[in-house]
Amino acid sequence: MSLDPIKNIKSEKIHAQVYDQLKTLLLEGHWLAGDKIPSEAEICRMTGVSRVSVRTALKSLIAQGFLISKQGEGTFVVDVSVDMNMDLLVPIIGLDKTSIIEVLEFRKILEVGIVPLIFKNLTDQDLDYLKRNVEELEQTLEQQIEEITELDLAFHRKLCLVSGNSLIIRVNKILATLFRKSMEDVVVALGNQSGRSYHRMIFDAIAGGDQQKTTEVLKEHLEVTIESIKQAELQRNVSK
Repeated sequence: MSLDPIKNIKSEKIHAQVYDQLKTLLLEGHWLAGDKIPSEAEICRMTGVSRVSVRTALKSLIAQGFLISKQGEGTFVVDVSVDMNMDLLVPIIGLDKTSIIEVLEFRKILEVGIVPLIFKNLTDQDLDYLKRNVEELEQTLEQQIEEITELDLAFHRKLCLVSGNSLIIRVNKILATLFRKSMEDVVVALGNQSGRSYHRMIFDAIAGGDQQKTTEVLKEHLEVTIESIKQAELQRNVSK
């Protein structure tokens, strides 16, 4: 199949552009379920960007269920059904601080509400994943916005997956692009120190089997983030 539709990347937010191009091609049927997509090296050559940016974009598409990576074979298309990708309809261009707050408020309702399901379905493998994620986030530098965003999203996405509720998982996939955009804006506005601290506390509470503490810390994490975004916006307006 021709690879001509993949275009050269030239401007900022590189990983997001790679992600958007590949996702558009998937939704337009350029690759069908079961097809093998170009390798990381091939996509790097066609887009003119680094392997890190390509890998970040592919990881997002894999995590969202569009692709699956098979060791030694490559990356293949899983499912590009329309109902799974309604996030394309979400108006994320020009997302302002009010919209970010609304996304965070929605996430607070969703994620705090699924804590009982998390404790019901949690496995040792899930704990291992969360532990690795927290440790990797703690080792990430403040200026590594892309890496911080992906790790932060992956942590919260994992909590939704552990819930085992198919509707919650589906909603999380549908709103994946919106969550990703708002998360990136939060990281740019607030940095990573608070996120690191709260993710460690959330993990410790889960690992310790303390459901009430997990609920309290997760709720506080999102409430503190909401308040910080409000304060950042207030300070920005005052300085004008």
